[in-house]
Amino acid sequence: MAELTGKRVLITGAAGGVGRSVARRMVESGAAVLLTDRSADELAALNQELGGARVEIFAADLSRAQGIAELFERVDQAFGGLDILVACAGVGSGPLMEMDDAGWRYVIESNLSSYVACTRAAIERMTAEATGEAMVILVGSISVHIKAVGESVYNAAKGGVASFAETLRKEMIPNSIRITLIEPGAIGSAMQPFSAEEREGMMRENKLLRPDAVAEAIMFAATRPPGVDVVTLRIEPLVQKIF
Repeated sequence: MAELTGKRVLITGAAGGVGRSVARRMVESGAAVLLTDRSADELAALNQELGGARVEIFAADLSRAQGIAELFERVDQAFGGLDILVACAGVGSGPLMEMDDAGWRYVIESNLSSYVACTRAAIERMTAEATGEAMVILVGSISVHIKAVGESVYNAAKGGVASFAETLRKEMIPNSIRITLIEPGAIGSAMQPFSAEEREGMMRENKLLRPDAVAEAIMFAATRPPGVDVVTLRIEPLVQKIF
């Protein structure tokens, strides 16, 4: 396992279930983390939960170019560089014909465009230092394989993330920057259209993944030694919805 002590890590979507779990594990591993999400209040609560040690928070809407620019200004101020990007920000979606123009565009901007923009900005900082240990971990979805009815716009975005990650990985080999795609199945997070009690029951029945399980997959990728690239890692609950 590679050491994460002192690594500078940016986590997007940090206030969500997966993001919170990854943040906790990164801090426990000795990394310095910058956590971003849309809600300043949720980030403040998370910061308090983590104890504030080696933790920076910054609220931003990553569906907007200005939000991403401001985020990376904060990265520069806090860290002066970057070693690992974990992108797990995202929003849910309904069927295309039940969404207005602004709605489906927001899904694409949040779930795909923000991943491309954050990855580009992260790589600019990683390439400048050329440590050979930099890494980008993008959280996609197995929805691109299942193609469930009602998820056309969401699948378009996550399918873009998958193609982006797998192609960019080859482009970044000369720079020794590793790109990993994590494709989880249905997660027991607030993005699901169920109450907290219903989600807990479904997780017990192995119908939803616990966020910790996805965080563990991310940490597995993040702790491989230099030269070892986890290209794509797909995990599912035992009883994954397929339609």
